[in-house]
Amino acid sequence: MDGKYGLHDFFESSFAEDYIAYTEYLVRRSVTGISASCELLRELADKQGTKKDSELIEGIMTMCCELMRNAELSKALISDPDSKSCFGVVRTDAFLADLAANCGAVTAGRCRIVLGECSASLVRTDSNILRLLLLSFIRRYSLANDADINEFEAFCEETGKNVKIHIRASGTFVDGECIGLPDVFETYPDETVKGLAARIGAEAQMSGDEITAVIPLAEGEKSAVLEAPSPELGDTFFDPFNLMLRDIPHNR
Repeated sequence: MDGKYGLHDFFESSFAEDYIAYTEYLVRRSVTGISASCELLRELADKQGTKKDSELIEGIMTMCCELMRNAELSKALISDPDSKSCFGVVRTDAFLADLAANCGAVTAGRCRIVLGECSASLVRTDSNILRLLLLSFIRRYSLANDADINEFEAFCEETGKNVKIHIRASGTFVDGECIGLPDVFETYPDETVKGLAARIGAEAQMSGDEITAVIPLAEGEKSAVLEAPSPELGDTFFDPFNLMLRDIPHNR
């Protein structure tokens, strides 16, 4: 895709909207059936199966996450005039604490986020897309980094009428390197990040070792009801953390 017709133009088109809607429906229907069958197989494996049986089931579920990841990212990038209806009030320090806890849990400690100084700021945004935005950087860095443990620092600060959220990585990252299977979202990381940010009324920039998201403060929300934290792991298997990080290799 060149500068005249990039990802932004594609996701703004009516063709893309219909194509992604139909594709997402097929993917979700298929993955629902596959995962339901895996649950039945898991019950049998727990009773009379072998370790290999359980590993095969886990592999199938990981591949389902790969399918769902592309469907979820595509859906999030589609222009939606009613997108603000999904916005809720999010407290930034609690959001980042939840992000750190779930990244560590999903990857069994292979992605470790240390919380720096975090302002207790209120922003009105779509927390699910904000997670995808930040996780897209964590995923890209983790796939390209050759360390056994990927360490990050998360912090946020108020700057006038905005809040800046930073995720900064430790270690060496080769910018532009695409690791793993062909994936348009990994091939066009900057366009993906900017597209996701635009959907939540934010701006974002990604460098080799850091992503920064700038989100307007919520006005007149000092006593607003805060959005609940993300569900506990296990309640929703295809949550953003599993979709984005479940296939991060255990070792190199």
